[in-house]
Amino acid sequence: MSLIKLAIKHFKTISFFGGFLLDLWFLPKTTSEYYIWVGPIDIGILLLVIIIRQTIKRNLIKRKKRIKKQIDSSKEEKKTFDDLRTKGYNRIEKATSWATYTVSFFLGTLLSHTLVYYFRSSDVLQMWPIFLIVVLAILANEFFYGTIPDIILFYIGLTFYFIFNVPIAINKVNTYTFFVSILVSVIATSIITTLLQRIYLSKKEVIMLIVFSLLFPFLLLRLYYINYIPAVPLALGNAGFYSKVEKVYSGATYSYDKEDKGLVQEKKFFVLNKDHYDMNTLKNTNGGALYFYSSIISPANVTAEITNVWEKYDVEKKIWIKQAEIKYAISGGREDGYRGYSEIGNITQGEWRVRVLADGRLVGLRKIMVY
Repeated sequence: MSLIKLAIKHFKTISFFGGFLLDLWFLPKTTSEYYIWVGPIDIGILLLVIIIRQTIKRNLIKRKKRIKKQIDSSKEEKKTFDDLRTKGYNRIEKATSWATYTVSFFLGTLLSHTLVYYFRSSDVLQMWPIFLIVVLAILANEFFYGTIPDIILFYIGLTFYFIFNVPIAINKVNTYTFFVSILVSVIATSIITTLLQRIYLSKKEVIMLIVFSLLFPFLLLRLYYINYIPAVPLALGNAGFYSKVEKVYSGATYSYDKEDKGLVQEKKFFVLNKDHYDMNTLKNTNGGALYFYSSIISPANVTAEITNVWEKYDVEKKIWIKQAEIKYAISGGREDGYRGYSEIGNITQGEWRVRVLADGRLVGLRKIMVY
């Protein structure tokens, strides 16, 4: 019985995590034809339920005022608020509770949409500010009740959704598309705030939402400026260091050497001749060349300029020093990613890494030790 009471007490949070886990299992890849429908459906249902809940709350408040007037004007024996509650009032209260649980469920799906796709599309260490924001949103869902906390969580998920999907709509990943996504999110949240104000929001609540709608995008712009927003929706797929990579012809697929276990043999496009350095270590090649091969997973038609930045760690200065910078353009749509490679000669002993960047933002990173 105590477990049931505990579940009822925290049913709002249970609903939230139910939606969160549902999306964790069933969200399609960005290259899937079903991907474009997932976000709009979540957002549409969530907005609809919020509107319904606000309408119910407005009716509930009207009934409360009516009952209080009855209490004040009663000439008979003094009656309490509970004495004058009607079945209709009780039904409205229950409807408000269920609407709140439904809002929590779809807030969970929207925020998991953010977390899952951002984690798929970026380096984990690069994700910590977004991860922190989502964790704080989850905690807020548990400890703060009411209209404004739910709408704020909705705006957070909506903003991240636009940051991820506007580049897909524009077919480009760069600074311009990021600023456009921020602008779109500000316009969208402003429209929703105006709509909810007409249904039922106090002036104080409207001011709070407007302030948040401006401050949160400003925070994200700041994080973008210091390079803490990953290059979504791009993701680093297969990547590694090779002794040699050869481009055979301009086809659509690759071939991996049979020595590279776990890689599938396809029509020849690139041939990776090597011992693949699975343990991320390499014996001294006496100044030979080293190749870095990678596949960048991107939604259909999305283009970007990719930069492979080769760096070596300076043990004395304790910093990474850039050795080379190789750029190439990509175009998305292939499920296993757009493939490319870069090379560097005169490899010397020490720790090396390649940072894969898109418009200066990190897509992924790989390291290797040469000894």
